[in-house]
Amino acid sequence: MIQYFKKKIDSKLVLILATFYAVTLSISFAKKSYFKFNGLEYTKTSWSDLFINYFILDYIVIMIFISLATLTTKMLIDKKLNWKLILVIHFSLSISLSFFINIVSALFLITIGKLSFSQIKVYDYLNAIMQVLDVNFLSYFSMVLIIYTFYYIKKNKEVEIEATIIKTQLTSAKLNLLKSNLQPHFLFNTLNSISALVDINKKQAQNTIADLGHLLRELLDVGNKNLISLQQELDMLVRYINIIEVRFSDHFLFTSDIDDELLDCSVLSLLLQPIIENSIKHGYDYETTDLEVHLSIEKENDRILILISNNGKLLEKDFALSEKNIGIKNTLERLKTTYNNDYQYLMKNKSDKSGVITYISIPYIG
Repeated sequence: MIQYFKKKIDSKLVLILATFYAVTLSISFAKKSYFKFNGLEYTKTSWSDLFINYFILDYIVIMIFISLATLTTKMLIDKKLNWKLILVIHFSLSISLSFFINIVSALFLITIGKLSFSQIKVYDYLNAIMQVLDVNFLSYFSMVLIIYTFYYIKKNKEVEIEATIIKTQLTSAKLNLLKSNLQPHFLFNTLNSISALVDINKKQAQNTIADLGHLLRELLDVGNKNLISLQQELDMLVRYINIIEVRFSDHFLFTSDIDDELLDCSVLSLLLQPIIENSIKHGYDYETTDLEVHLSIEKENDRILILISNNGKLLEKDFALSEKNIGIKNTLERLKTTYNNDYQYLMKNKSDKSGVITYISIPYIG
């Protein structure tokens, strides 16, 4: 039971509540001491009884009750109940506090022999309860306010820590993504293509250098942005395609059909390039020397539908080619994280076995 309480109740919160009520009770005891000293009240109560009954005993009883109330409040927070029900529960507990104090105090005094059952008068006890009902009501809700404030601040700190961790992970993921999307072989092949073009077609060599420079700059400009406009995504893709077309010359054809109304919507950054790179990397074989890739993006209801098809080599039955590809794996992980599983991704062979098609469905974000 003790371990359960330790697990459910934060020790810092208990210390805050204990300090708060100790200060409150000290003020209350000082007031009672003033009344007794001036003969206004508590004249028949000894100083030791006054201290024990109205400070020590009161403090112990209240802290027991508040510990239970703290545990109850934590459970209410965890279960995320309706606020009306939560209010009813706390109101009931605040009213029962006065009864709890008097009943437990009476039982304690009976146990130590300072009170007998015959001395207990229900009417007098009800009067005593009614006299402190409003004070205990306010005390209870003051401490409940402290409890909710404590957990609210704690939750905010946890969210800030999680946000910092996520930001760090995102930065690391971006760097890994840059590495996976622009593997050294891509850069080496591009540089070799540029080198070969220098003597043959200087203008095209210059254009390719410009495309590579723009692509690298745009990738860096994306920074930690997880969502960018479709226009930005397509701009980066165009740079990539221009470089690919230089490498494969007349053996590669890229076509697209994009709904212009979607250019301003937000999509996952670097979503298209890894999939098209995968189509190129695994599409060529001995039977397919001329590769065609088509990109289609349209809106259907509140979703964006992306289709990337090619006429290249078919996928193996276990889809090993796609699942072992780092770029595709990273893309799937980012889709899952960004859209909270609200996405669809399917890569399969076309029904007529004429190539491979990739289907992606994501929420429309204007």
